[in-house]
Amino acid sequence: MADWIILLPAFVMMALMIATHTYLGLHVLARGIIFVDLALAQIAALGVSIAFLFGQESHGYESQGYAFGATLIAAFGFAKLRELPNKTIREVTIGCVYVVATALSIVILSRSSQGMEELKAMFNGNVLWVQWHEIMTVAIAYIVLSLLHVLYHKKFQALSFSTSETTEESIEKPPFIWEFLFFATFALTITLAVNIAGVLLVFAFLIIPAFSASIIVDSFLARLLVGWLMGILGSAIGLWLSLLADLPVGATVVSVLGVLPIIAISFGFIKSRR
Repeated sequence: MADWIILLPAFVMMALMIATHTYLGLHVLARGIIFVDLALAQIAALGVSIAFLFGQESHGYESQGYAFGATLIAAFGFAKLRELPNKTIREVTIGCVYVVATALSIVILSRSSQGMEELKAMFNGNVLWVQWHEIMTVAIAYIVLSLLHVLYHKKFQALSFSTSETTEESIEKPPFIWEFLFFATFALTITLAVNIAGVLLVFAFLIIPAFSASIIVDSFLARLLVGWLMGILGSAIGLWLSLLADLPVGATVVSVLGVLPIIAISFGFIKSRR
């Protein structure tokens, strides 16, 4: 029981991430811009790298400000990508942003003797050592962002799940305003998570539960609920395995989550044969 008390803050933080990231992941899948979440996560890490170069503590509020500023600029650019009619060009552009952001982070952190350790921490995170006051800050921010998405639910749904013609008709103001607002909330959500959980875990929570649920069920609400369930179970199992085998928490959880699409495909195959 004492071991689970140690792991409880990490589990609560992961549950908060799953609750918000699965929702965003479903939007990303619908838009066909799969790597936008990975790109934003890496840009947040780039912002932290810049803050570290200027002498800021990598997990302080100043670094989070740098990270959010970087992701907000990227959010503006990604929102403008909607004007490109070719989805392939959008995805390639996002991939280029991710690669360049990663390279810049490496270049910047190479200037410090501790830089490579910081880079490793940005990828792997330190979710095991998250503090309750950090969880409370993230929870409050996520509640505010969730209320915003509830308030403008129809507008965000129209942007992600409707045709361009329907979108134009269902949104009174220019679509770019809502597109930018969506990506701005996306940027803040990822910034808060990357600082604690790292790039790999953030990307895994954004895509794997949403993708796995999409294989099993069809409606948005059903996918959201199934994604939450699968993400929570995968995280709990990953935490338990990391405890039993003394393995790194983030990497172990991501490895367990990697089994979810296989389970979902198997379930979908069995379902189709009935």
